[in-house]
Amino acid sequence: MKKITLFFITLALLSLAAVTVAGGYPGELAPEYPWWEYNNAIDDTDKLAYMFANFWHDGKVTWNKTGDQYTNIDWINRTDYVFDDKHVDGQTVEMTLEARAFIPCYLEMKVTGNRGQTGLRSYGPGINTKASASGYLLVFDNEIGGFVDEKWNMLGHNPHTEFDFDEDKVFIQGCDIFKVEVYANDHYKYEVEAGPLVSEKGSLPLHMRSGYSMQRFGGTFVFDEDGKIFEVAEKDACETLTVYHQFRVPYTRNIAQGRYDGRVIFRAYTL
Repeated sequence: MKKITLFFITLALLSLAAVTVAGGYPGELAPEYPWWEYNNAIDDTDKLAYMFANFWHDGKVTWNKTGDQYTNIDWINRTDYVFDDKHVDGQTVEMTLEARAFIPCYLEMKVTGNRGQTGLRSYGPGINTKASASGYLLVFDNEIGGFVDEKWNMLGHNPHTEFDFDEDKVFIQGCDIFKVEVYANDHYKYEVEAGPLVSEKGSLPLHMRSGYSMQRFGGTFVFDEDGKIFEVAEKDACETLTVYHQFRVPYTRNIAQGRYDGRVIFRAYTL
């Protein structure tokens, strides 16, 4: 009985050695060197594991390897992608819409004088609003505005004021100081256009002085030809302008008595 048992043990060991030499590493061909060198190439700790692994071979060999060396189509990149089963990175869509508003222009002017006011408003581009004062005049009369000297100082205010024509430069003052208020929501300019007052007997040059307050006026501007323009001010959008104007005409020995007519235009326009 002992001989039979020993025989089977010896046969099993020989069969195991034969399988190990023929099989080698799983999934690889047997090395070309002799079996004793092959056994020496395996670590002592792995010899027994390989022996038993190869002893129960089932005839199935599989492997799974990944890496850049396993590529059939270069443009398909399998190493940089996001699994769709969870939100690894945020996701965004965005579209920019330009916004643009067009604000129409607005221009306004008010002229106050002679116990009356004329107002003008212009809504939108290309609109020219024009009006004439109704019910009042810019009157030059010795009983209303009176006489003034070259520096606009009062000389008299009645029908019989006496002065010396040879020594004094005398003027008849307009009946009022006119207040002009201008506003626009655009860059604008304000100006005054006028010319001499005329009659069949001759003409009277029109004098004007202007200021930003009733207490402080600038120099005198003379309208001595038709359509002459005095540029008063230029303002930025949404700025209000307030200007005061005072007028006079000369009164000398060489000016014939009678009525003289003319006109004054206060004009504001956007630039």
